Amino acid sequence: MATTEPTIPGATPHDLLPAGTRLANRYVVGELIGGGGMAQVYRGEHETIGRAMAIKVLASELAHEPSIVERFIQEARAASKIHHENVVEVTDFGETETGRPFMVMEYLEGEDLGHTLAREGRISWDRAQPILLQLLAALQAVHEQGVVHRDIKPENIFLLSRMGSHDFVKVCDFGIAKVLRGSRPGGKSLTVKGQLIGTPPYMSPEQCLGADVDARADLYTAGIIAYELLTGRTPFESEDPVKMIRMHVYEPVPPMADKALGIEVDPQVEAVIVRALAKDRDERFSSANELARALLRDTPQSSSTLLPGLRKHFEGTA
Repeated sequence: MATTEPTIPGATPHDLLPAGTRLANRYVVGELIGGGGMAQVYRGEHETIGRAMAIKVLASELAHEPSIVERFIQEARAASKIHHENVVEVTDFGETETGRPFMVMEYLEGEDLGHTLAREGRISWDRAQPILLQLLAALQAVHEQGVVHRDIKPENIFLLSRMGSHDFVKVCDFGIAKVLRGSRPGGKSLTVKGQLIGTPPYMSPEQCLGADVDARADLYTAGIIAYELLTGRTPFESEDPVKMIRMHVYEPVPPMADKALGIEVDPQVEAVIVRALAKDRDERFSSANELARALLRDTPQSSSTLLPGLRKHFEGTA
C-alpha cells in the first residue's frame, strides 16, 4: 500500500530494512512507505514476475513478544480469508533472516480517506454514497468469513483510481480484527473480556463497554464514517478518550446540522445514519447488506460511475 507520508513515528534506524533486502528468496525490499512503531510498510517487488507489492514487517523489538507475533499472524490470517475487490489482498507471509514476521500485500497507489478529509473537510453525498456502499460491500465480505474488523476508520479506508473513479475503496489493516468463535477451529482469543479494543472516536458502544462484539459493531462504525464524511466531524468529540467513550454509550447522536455551519443533509440520509448509530445493536441494521440497501432505497442517488455496479451487486444479495 502506498501512503503520502513516509515519515514513520516510532521507527528507529536499526529497525528499518535496507533497500535491496531480499525476503523469502523472491521479494526485494524498496523504499519505506508507511507504518508506525508496531510495524513498517515497504514498497517491494516480486523478483520473478516484477510485480509491485507492499511488505509489512513487524518491528524488531516486538518480534520476540509471543502475543504480538500471534496478533500479527492473526491479522494476516484474517485478511487473507477475504477475497473481495474492496479488501486489500494479503498474498504471502514469512520471516526475515532475523526472525521478524512479515506479510505481503497488494500495492495500492492513492491516499487514505483520512488524508482526503484533512484536505477537503467534508464531502458531498454524491461522492460519499459510493464510498460508503463500497465500504459496506467489503464489510459484508469480511463478516461472511466470520471476521469483525473492529477498527474501521478513515485511515484504514484507502482510495485509489479504478473503474473511472478516484474513489475506489480498499479496506485495510486487520490488526485488531476478531475471528469469531467457530470460524477457525482451534483458534484462540487474543483479548480479555472487558478489554477495550479500537479507536475511541470510532468505537461502538459495546466495544466501549468491553463486551463481546459481532458484525453490528462494524456497522456502527460505518455510521460514524458516514456522519464524518458529510459533516467533517465525528458525532462524539472530546480530548479525553474516557469522556468520548461515555458519549458513545450514553449520549444521543447530535443532529448533523449542529456540527457544521450551513450544512444541509437530506433527512432520509440522516435517518439511515442515525439508525446505524443506535446504542442498542438490535436496533441497528442486521447486516452490511441491509444498511447498503437502505442507502440505495431511501436516499438520493449518486452520479458516480461506480453506482450502477454497486446497485446491481446489492440487488443480487440476500
